[in-house]
Amino acid sequence: MKCTAATLILAVSCHAAWTGADAQTCAAPGPWHPDLTGAPPTSADTCTLPDSVALYCDFLDSSQKGDAIWQITYAAGFTSTAIAISGGSATFNPVIYLYSSACTLGNQCVSSGDTRTPLPLTGIAPRTYFLGATAAAGDGAGACGLITLRTNRYYPVELQSFDVI
Repeated sequence: MKCTAATLILAVSCHAAWTGADAQTCAAPGPWHPDLTGAPPTSADTCTLPDSVALYCDFLDSSQKGDAIWQITYAAGFTSTAIAISGGSATFNPVIYLYSSACTLGNQCVSSGDTRTPLPLTGIAPRTYFLGATAAAGDGAGACGLITLRTNRYYPVELQSFDVI
């Protein structure tokens, strides 16, 4: 079967435009690989996601609120200095947490942010982290909505595995 150039270009364009919505749960964290400029952003609808983490940072309650989860690996030389979250409504105040414990525990937080204050990355050690987005601890049960994450630069990823076929 031959693939025309137009079909190939369309397929590559659609893949490049897709920014998220992989499973984004602790069982299947979503990937996020921004380029040198920090593009593309990644998005999620926490209303369609389960409550994967009951507490963040050992005490911030996110029980009964959907969590979007990404697993990211900062390799030496990353240049990203912050992650901003946008979205929200009168009853949904999105927050983000970068932590290094097991995904469902949500503890060993190293940084956090909200729609007013981006999550700072200055001084973050190269390693693998979970990035969780959810409703603020003060929001009511079931608080959820659409969120978008953006970073100002890139982070090189470490090769985890590859197949030669």
